[in-house]
Amino acid sequence: MAHQLLTPQQEIRTDRLVLTPLTPADIDDVHAVFSDARTWGHLPSGRHTDRATTVDLVQRKIGGRARYGLGSWTVRTTDGAFVGVGGVDMTTAGVWNLGYRLAPAAWGNGYAGELARAAVAEAHRAAPCAPVTGRVLTNNPASAAVLRKVGLSLVWQGSASVAAPDGVLGQVWTDRELTDDQFAWLVRNA
Repeated sequence: MAHQLLTPQQEIRTDRLVLTPLTPADIDDVHAVFSDARTWGHLPSGRHTDRATTVDLVQRKIGGRARYGLGSWTVRTTDGAFVGVGGVDMTTAGVWNLGYRLAPAAWGNGYAGELARAAVAEAHRAAPCAPVTGRVLTNNPASAAVLRKVGLSLVWQGSASVAAPDGVLGQVWTDRELTDDQFAWLVRNA
């Protein structure tokens, strides 16, 4: 897979995807994915039920990119079809959080792995000393498999901090050793 960062404001291309910084123009597409109950099967309480929630999400991600030089992207196929949102966002713990939410029509095509590989590579380029982490729930094994495939390892599993369904645990994954403070923050926010 080839990818290249041209400037912080320009696109990254992988073999099948075009990754561009989120903008306010993406809000309707983002809301369509984040309000779709199918994309929240593992965490129904996270679903966006109003557009204002999506506007806030996009604004926060744009702000994060402005502060750290990297953040989540709008994900489209090379023919322009909207796939979803994903990438890495810097946390207050000083670790990158790898995440994505893709439209159901895009599932099963390997886009999550392709996006995640590009995100990890760009995180390593932007801040080589910052760990890349991922937080998933145990009822989302597909996302855990993506984290494993891009080089992250499971370092913690326990009670989730979010309103997860009964019996579902949170997991923390990382690509390297974490400081005690980073680990504690991730567990509190798993």
